Amino acid sequence: MASADELRTQIEEGHAALKAAIEAADASKWETTPDGDEEWNPRQMAEHVIGAELGIAGGVATTMMGSPPDRPELALTGPAEAMAALESAIEASTKVTRYVEDRDLEKAVGDQGGTIESMMALLGSHAADHAAQISAAT
Repeated sequence: MASADELRTQIEEGHAALKAAIEAADASKWETTPDGDEEWNPRQMAEHVIGAELGIAGGVATTMMGSPPDRPELALTGPAEAMAALESAIEASTKVTRYVEDRDLEKAVGDQGGTIESMMALLGSHAADHAAQISAAT
């Protein structure tokens, strides 16, 4: 089992990868679906991963008896808007995860079907996975 500090490090690494991918994204390809297939375009990926960040953090916050962050409707028309939304989401998510202690990791997270530990691990891996997809698409 990872410690809360180790999980926070994984989350920071995922965030760093996602920031780098969005900063490097080609705005002209922002709404272009890779290879014309049914995959998401970079905009859809960014909207999804940023929204999920807030949703997952909300589940952890509720489990910790805190207030979940607001989860606004996202319409990210370019990488600059995505970066601003990501920074805001990271700030809100960090306000939740910084209070998690090792003893909290086994607590079940309501309707999300996992524990605080698994949700924190998901925050890091989900951001990293979508960062790779955004990079590949732009």
